[in-house]
Amino acid sequence: MLQFFSYFNPSSPYWDIFIILFFIIATFLYGITLGRARVVVQIVSSYMTMALLASAPFLDKVEARTPLDHTVFYLAAFMIVFVLLFLLLSRSAFHQHLSEGRGSLGDVLVLSVVQIGFLTSIVLSSMSGFALGHVSGIMQTVFAKQPAPFIWTVLPIAALIVIRGKRKRD
Repeated sequence: MLQFFSYFNPSSPYWDIFIILFFIIATFLYGITLGRARVVVQIVSSYMTMALLASAPFLDKVEARTPLDHTVFYLAAFMIVFVLLFLLLSRSAFHQHLSEGRGSLGDVLVLSVVQIGFLTSIVLSSMSGFALGHVSGIMQTVFAKQPAPFIWTVLPIAALIVIRGKRKRD
């Protein structure tokens, strides 16, 4: 654990500290406030958003018409599609079915960690090389450099497979 902290650059710790604090705070607040069913809906919404953005044939044309650079455009598009899908799925039978089961605090925290890690990986791996240069090497290794984005993409799937919903007792 101490070796992990030795990689941080003390002369410019701002991005590293921000990412670490975001990860820790978001994980706990995210899981506790949303609960297991909504976290699962957000994980599914994240994957659906990635699939839609990767396969949208018109996205390059829309980006060309905006004054935004690629990173800002991609993150804005991701957030818009993600929020729309989350709102639609949270009102669907899918969410209602998930709400029937109960998860422990441990389940919620595991799902929160993998979801926040997944979203952090999406953000950092979509950054330009110049912007990513302001992030320490360890943060790039953990979230942005291959195979990290692949691992963060697989972890939520693995967590959903391992963590099973428990049925309510009637």
